[in-house]
Amino acid sequence: TNSFVLGKLVETSGGEYVRSEMVADDLKKIVTVVDEAIKQDFQIVLSVGGSSAGSEDYSKAVISEMGEVLVHGVTMMPGKPLVMGLIQEKPVFGIPGYPVSAIIAFEQFVRPLILKMIGQPETTRPVVEVYPTKKIASKLGVEEFLRVKLGQVGNRVVATQLPRGAGMITSITEADGIIRIPNHSEGIKENESAEAELLKP
Repeated sequence: TNSFVLGKLVETSGGEYVRSEMVADDLKKIVTVVDEAIKQDFQIVLSVGGSSAGSEDYSKAVISEMGEVLVHGVTMMPGKPLVMGLIQEKPVFGIPGYPVSAIIAFEQFVRPLILKMIGQPETTRPVVEVYPTKKIASKLGVEEFLRVKLGQVGNRVVATQLPRGAGMITSITEADGIIRIPNHSEGIKENESAEAELLKP
């Protein structure tokens, strides 16, 4: 399902996509499919899943074998296991397999690249000041993309945190906004305001 979601995100970014059928967790098979994509007239290749450091996570190994790994792991959550590299001068991304991680990784790294390649300005979402309904703790050293429900209470917009799990697709589909908690912060204190990027009008 991630590949269909990512394909539609490519389209909304101004690109076109061709989806490959799912490939087994086998290094040689994945290398073959990626090699076919590199040889064709594609500008970017996305491999979905297998970007972590487990024994059957092959994204990094595929890029290493065929080209150069530039980045493995980014300081954001969800989306931390992202892999970025070049194969024959073409950008190749190992997108994390958890749905929310995949979407956030795409929006932060792949979409800006597509927009740059087609000569379009980066898109920005409207931002609103919000007040979380309770204190929100966050891990130092990682930028967190916290999905929230929003509501008007008096003259304030209040934000209620949705589940944080990277596999919880409903935390994106039900979200009204995203609060980006910077990597130098341990969270948001009670009665402290924050900025939320609006996902809905």
